[in-house]
Amino acid sequence: MIELQATYTVSPNKRLSILAAPAEPLSGVWADDLAALNDAFATPGSREVRFRSPFGWMQGVLHEKNALRDRRRTFEGHVWFQPAASSTTP
Repeated sequence: MIELQATYTVSPNKRLSILAAPAEPLSGVWADDLAALNDAFATPGSREVRFRSPFGWMQGVLHEKNALRDRRRTFEGHVWFQPAASSTTP
């Protein structure tokens, strides 16, 4: 599982899209996250991710989508909130 360090905002339908080649160069944790995703997707397939959103921790599965015409290469997938840790108090 890839743990992304930056905070990401997810669309209301719980779909996450990350551009692999943004128009402006990234720096800091976003650049580190993009490098980790590029390394993980060196081979085709899907990858599990975990990241922080403004509303809590989320996880999901991302797939790589290659550019078609004017679209850019992206990592896309559906995500969900992580279940809260259950307490073991009697």
